[in-house]
Amino acid sequence: MVGLNNYFFEDYLRAANQADTVDALFSVLMKAVGRHGFNRAVFGMMTDHLDIDKKAGFGIAYSYPDDWVQYYNEKKLQYIDPVMTLGSVRSESFLWSDLDRLVSLTKTQKQFLLLAEDAGLRNGLCAPFHGPHNQIAGIGLATTEKKDAFDGNVDLVTAYCSHFYVAYKRLMRRDSAVEHIVLTNKESEVLTWAAAGKTDAEIAVILNISHNTVDTHMRKIFQKLGANSRVLAAVKAISLGLISV
Repeated sequence: MVGLNNYFFEDYLRAANQADTVDALFSVLMKAVGRHGFNRAVFGMMTDHLDIDKKAGFGIAYSYPDDWVQYYNEKKLQYIDPVMTLGSVRSESFLWSDLDRLVSLTKTQKQFLLLAEDAGLRNGLCAPFHGPHNQIAGIGLATTEKKDAFDGNVDLVTAYCSHFYVAYKRLMRRDSAVEHIVLTNKESEVLTWAAAGKTDAEIAVILNISHNTVDTHMRKIFQKLGANSRVLAAVKAISLGLISV
């Protein structure tokens, strides 16, 4: 469930939408995820983003240690990083601690994770983003503390990260053209209830429509918003003023 009806998310939106630089936007993100136990973050793009004229890269914005980001890029560790590998094919956020369960880690990948831990990057979470034209990006969150301080609110943290990605692209867009996306009244209703944390089955009952109809609306919403998850669709719609929380 998405569940974006949260005071802190509304507070984050106000601050993030006022940010006029990437650094300012990233600072807002760090403050938000800090409430949930993370004090390290990195934003990267796994593919080129031609719509904003930006090449793929690790550490576009980050609070990871400088020497780690430099080492990562010099050694091209994205090719062995299991977080990057899984994030490129998975749409949902995941904890680093679940990697062993989600993929078969090679010896090299296990050594990589130990190196990251030695660099002070522990108890991490990855929020991947998949946009139109096969765009892939993501945010990695971690803590310097050995004890896991994450409060477990994956949906809300994912919403913060998803909005950062949307807002970053908006800042980087080469022209000032506003995205002209129109949702039908029913699509707006469906997505509003999804943002409130309702399942498709619950939305069907609330709106007195079939489960299949809800699914059809969600597919059209995803297509219009260039999203492949309920969280990213809801966050982008909120950012564009198409729905409110």
